Formats: sequence, C-alpha cells, structure tokens
Amino acid sequence: MRFGGVDWRRGAPRWWIVWALGTVSVTGLCCLGLIFQNTVDGDSSRTLDLLLVLSVAGLSWLVCGSVGLISCDNGRLSLVAPLLVVGTVALVWTGLPENIGWRLSKDSLERAAGDCVVTDVDARYGVYTVTSVEQYRGGCLFETRGLLGLGGYAHMPYGAPESQGEYEYKFRHYDGVWFRYWI
Repeated sequence: MRFGGVDWRRGAPRWWIVWALGTVSVTGLCCLGLIFQNTVDGDSSRTLDLLLVLSVAGLSWLVCGSVGLISCDNGRLSLVAPLLVVGTVALVWTGLPENIGWRLSKDSLERAAGDCVVTDVDARYGVYTVTSVEQYRGGCLFETRGLLGLGGYAHMPYGAPESQGEYEYKFRHYDGVWFRYWI
C-alpha cells in the first residue's frame, strides 16, 4: 500500500500487521478508558485494571515494534501506540478531562450541597458517583471513588478549616467555595 508516495507496508507480513493493529486497538481502548476514568473521578480498581492491560499492550508493542523494525523493515505502524499513550498523558496532565467532569457535575453537586443530606448510599451527581455525603464544620463533603482512596469534593461556604492533625481532612481550593479533600 502506498501512502504519500511511500510504500509503508514493504515486506510486512499480514500476521505482523494484524498484531500491530491489535496492539494499537487495545492501547487506544485503554487510553479512552483512562480518560473516561479521569473525567468521572472513577474508582481505583478500574483504573488499575486499565493500567495493567495497558502495560501488557506495552509489552506486546515492544516485541511487535522490534519485530517490525528488524525483520519486517517497517516501524511506522509501531509508532501509533506510543503516540496514543503520549497524547493521553498530555491530555490528562492538562486537566481537561477532570475539568469537563467538574463542569458537567457542578450544578448537581451545588443543589445537593444546599440541603447536605447525610447518606452512605451511592448516588450520581452529574458524572460523579458519590459514595457518601457528610456534614463537616459548616460544610458538606461528597466522597468519590478516587484513585488515592478516601477523598472527594467539599462545599465549604465559610472557607476550608485548618487541619488539626495527621489523620484530619486536608483541603485544596478547587473552584469558588469548592475544595478537593483527602486524608
């Protein structure tokens, strides 16, 4: 097949092309899953599963890319998977998926913060799954299933209180009267 005047599949057998496209497909699906998990502040088990599958795809890419460069004289198709990973890392690093998730969920969280009904039942607020809601020092804490364990979003209309000890909630300003919290 010629693309841009270059014969890019020169000498590449069909099995190698299928292997390379399979690796790219798995990598792409894992990257999309990780972006989705970052958007919805998903639980850590799914994120770790996606990272595990992505690392297996990385090993497959390493072998497939080496075979493509050495025996098939074709490395361009092998560049797609690492470019997907680099693009995903760059996108997550900019905070765009997290920002989109916040914008889709903020109104729902603000309505719930107005009442701040204490509960331990999982509920959806926008795109976030909130596992519990509790009142805390004049504010309202919404616990989500984040990657790092206990934490979530805090609505603190009077500002975040200072942490009293090592095992106390810690707050970081997020947006207006909203804070991210963790232990």
